[in-house]
Amino acid sequence: MPATATFGAEISKPVVTVEENRALIDFELSEAFDERFLDRIQSGLPTGFVYRLELRKDRKRWYDRPMRETTLQVVAMYDAVAREYLVNTKLGGKLVESRGVTDLADLEREMTRVIRLPAFELDEFPSSWRLIVRVRAEMGSKTLLSFIPVTIKTDWGESKKFRTKNALPDGA
Repeated sequence: MPATATFGAEISKPVVTVEENRALIDFELSEAFDERFLDRIQSGLPTGFVYRLELRKDRKRWYDRPMRETTLQVVAMYDAVAREYLVNTKLGGKLVESRGVTDLADLEREMTRVIRLPAFELDEFPSSWRLIVRVRAEMGSKTLLSFIPVTIKTDWGESKKFRTKNALPDGA
């Protein structure tokens, strides 16, 4: 298992909105666009972030596995001829959006700000359960001492506790 490292980037506390028994999630990654990252994008190589999202049941003093997990991949590629960045977004491995932007500020916003992401269906959870969503960003890898692989990650951001609407009644 590779070691982890963080380099000042932070994930904001996710905000969850329950709408039609789906968890819509908002969060933001800050301090991730540094000179090294921009150089990689400008080289034309596909460069991006992987956001790991977990849905968990809230329990005091108890650690469970997540009930649901998914990933959100945001990858940018620079087209030097058109002077445009193509940003592809995949949720759970499926392409959900492909957008072209020309400005660096727009590129950073497209890659680091996630708004109303329909990440989890909540139909099968009783309404008495308190749920939380955790989000972490992975920003690539590097090696320590020239041979130890290190994944560059943020700490987990954890949402406030929330309950489902119109979910299964208790005991179902």
